Amino acid sequence: MTEPSLPGNRRPLLIGHKGLPVLAPENTLRSLELALDHGADSFEVDVVALADGTLVLGHSLELEELCHGAANGSVGDLSLAELRALDPELATLDEALELVAGKAGVRPILIDLKLDGIETAVIEAVRTHALAERALLCSLDRRSLVRARAVAPEIARSLSYPADTHRISRRRGMALFARAATRTLRIALPWRIGRWLEETGAVSATLHHSVIDRSVVARCHAAGALVFAWTVNDADGVQRMVAAGIDGIISDDSRSVVAALE
Repeated sequence: MTEPSLPGNRRPLLIGHKGLPVLAPENTLRSLELALDHGADSFEVDVVALADGTLVLGHSLELEELCHGAANGSVGDLSLAELRALDPELATLDEALELVAGKAGVRPILIDLKLDGIETAVIEAVRTHALAERALLCSLDRRSLVRARAVAPEIARSLSYPADTHRISRRRGMALFARAATRTLRIALPWRIGRWLEETGAVSATLHHSVIDRSVVARCHAAGALVFAWTVNDADGVQRMVAAGIDGIISDDSRSVVAALE
């Protein structure tokens, strides 16, 4: 199995979260290119499958997210051509992988599996573009990573945590509850993460910054796994993550992270 490489001791790996969404719509080729242009070593993309099996970049099958606000409702049976009539920038996974294949220094590309059952199709796409050694399959669902390992043990995997299924952290008035919940998760995580990494064979953990501290990072490193922190967008957050010993930072704004690290 190929583990993700780091840029030496100069700084943590910098990964554009869905590209550079502060300058261009997330998960678009334009956004991915901009992330690289503004200091990111690589980027993370979200992947879902349309009804006909086409793999596209998007956080969900809700039109508002997939087509960047061009429509509302669920994608349903809409084809790629129909969706691109709403949003011409909707990108496929193949297009993103082709972009990476043409840039030898970009690694690893983080591919976040947003739907169950797409593991084999994503793996086939990665293999088609000869990127097995540069891809890192991520998921909040440990079962998805186990399935991916069974199909392609040579492609590295990253355990993501935690899930905010109901987006409680984004709801008005729920900030206090969210802080209490993440504190509980952070305390328990060092005791759980080792077992989860072993179960999935993951070579890294992609963790929300709120659950990361030095003990969590130390536990992951003891298990031979790297730690990537998401989503870190400000100088204070960058410095806190660096102090915790993380290996990579996933950010909506690579420009601000580069400035903070300098």
